[in-house]
Amino acid sequence: MKSYKQLIVFILIAILAGTLVAADPVAVVIKAKGDISIKNATSGKSITATRGTRLANGDKITTGKQGNLAVKFLDDNSLLRIRPNSTCIINAQKENNSVAKNIFVEVGSIFSRITKQQSSFQVSTPTSVASVKGTAFWTIQIFKGSTQYFGEEGFVEISNDAGLALMRMDETGLVASKNSKPVVRKTKPGEKPTFSDDDGTPDEFEFDFEDGSGNKKMLEFKVKQSQN
Repeated sequence: MKSYKQLIVFILIAILAGTLVAADPVAVVIKAKGDISIKNATSGKSITATRGTRLANGDKITTGKQGNLAVKFLDDNSLLRIRPNSTCIINAQKENNSVAKNIFVEVGSIFSRITKQQSSFQVSTPTSVASVKGTAFWTIQIFKGSTQYFGEEGFVEISNDAGLALMRMDETGLVASKNSKPVVRKTKPGEKPTFSDDDGTPDEFEFDFEDGSGNKKMLEFKVKQSQN
């Protein structure tokens, strides 16, 4: 009987520990405007995003017609901007002192800027996967349709089961479907998205963060939108 009770206690502790690990934040919201919902992967509950909202692995972000969101990852300050009418899932697995990231875009437009990269960063869509290193690029996913990528800096490798293509700055990557080979060409004038919703002014704030070892850190964020 004693062993049985010990087993039950052990299982409960394991479940609690797993919940705490799953809830560890991997990113934080630094700007939120309009209708934005974040669905927690562990609890299944949804909340309205505000500046300072913490994001964990598996969280699903949905922006409404006027929703604009900016997210910073805690390990390397990589930036993710999500535009209106978009839905994406933050997949982020901790690897030592860094986080391997895979942002799955169901529909909509996102901008990614990767800095001080120590682990992999990918953007996945229903048609393809974009793998990057030290770069900035756009991803636009049409509902049940094609995917477009726009290179801002560096290189982006676009791949699916049909093939692979390398996209550079000022180039556009097109993927018609998951069975179509990615195609890259020069970006046409006026084709690339812009940040018309942002006035370009700096935004600063501090964020208290406690790592897995219980050490408290003060993270400072300063974001100034590039005029792309």
